[in-house]
Amino acid sequence: MSIPIPAEDPRHLPNRAVIDPSAITQNTRALGTLLEEQTALMAVVKADGYGHGMLTAARAAIEGGATWLGVAHPASALALARADLEVQILTWLYEPHTARTVLPQVIGSGVDVSVGSAEMLALVSEAARAADRRARVHLKIDTGMGRNGVMPWQIREIGAAVREDDFLQLTATWTHLTSADDPADPVTDQQVELFDSACAALEDEVGPIPLQHLANSAATLTRPDLHRDIVRPGIALYGYPPVATDVPLRPAMTLTSRLALVKDVPEGQSIGYGRISTTERATRLGLVPIGYADGLHREASDRAEVLVRTDSGDHRVPQVGRISMDQIVVDLGPAADARPGDEVLLFGDSGGAPNAPWAPTADEWARAAGTIPYEVLTSVSGRVTREVRG
Repeated sequence: MSIPIPAEDPRHLPNRAVIDPSAITQNTRALGTLLEEQTALMAVVKADGYGHGMLTAARAAIEGGATWLGVAHPASALALARADLEVQILTWLYEPHTARTVLPQVIGSGVDVSVGSAEMLALVSEAARAADRRARVHLKIDTGMGRNGVMPWQIREIGAAVREDDFLQLTATWTHLTSADDPADPVTDQQVELFDSACAALEDEVGPIPLQHLANSAATLTRPDLHRDIVRPGIALYGYPPVATDVPLRPAMTLTSRLALVKDVPEGQSIGYGRISTTERATRLGLVPIGYADGLHREASDRAEVLVRTDSGDHRVPQVGRISMDQIVVDLGPAADARPGDEVLLFGDSGGAPNAPWAPTADEWARAAGTIPYEVLTSVSGRVTREVRG
């Protein structure tokens, strides 16, 4: 097997995604204060820990009290299992090829596997036999998301299949809430009603269900009645609550670069592709060597801000013109003392003095791009070096 050699030495690149594991630990602890003693916390570390590094995020969350880890793909679950983290792991997204090649190892490692259809149940049963180990199954019920999950009217059939298979052990039922980030939306209660009625039908077939879990980050923060046996926070662990909350959460990723060039330009100077921005006065522009190939969203062009650290202090300045593949331009202002090499914070935790300007957040970049902070964080590309601090 050949191992690819990185084309670029990360030590020589200006861009960094600085990861603070202590923030994930503190956020996990803060969420844990909302839970009753019998409710466990599953840290969702899918998508490489929302761009923060899966193992880094997992270890930090465990230190904060997480006793479960959740990932989408079985290969991720297998990597976590091999890291000897001593927590239970759940994985839920696979197709037949993946199931046949990876699930036997996953089940053999003691990882719990979600099932969302009769076909998936058969794949898990086949993999459990190959592993010669009983599979711990979480049955996912589709209560309105329309993605993965058994439809409520299929519950009895699935339950009977589980009951009759010695290689399957029903460990939990779960569902995914579509609109928990809007506490006023009645659809959440409708989903819960569907879920509870499906669970009742399932219990008629298989007996008591050991565990139930419904609550994502939003429901963890706003719906204590839905905490049940396990909650599954994701984005909140990384410092971005999807609903208004008094729970103290702080960003765990800070995206940084440095000024490559500073120059004076006259009034009327156009900037970037398409000339979408023109200076309204003589000013000083800064060039930052980071762009959409690094994860910045082009839709945020001319709408976002960054924090520039100069000898005179921290300054929030606007990004101007079109975001390019490898670079952006910022308007430093006509009196700026910025110089090439000065640090630029795109978003995250500036850690500055109480009265100093704070760095923009992933929320602000998301609003500028017409998207959500989940996408901003997970879009930071592989060519941006992850630097773990603390």
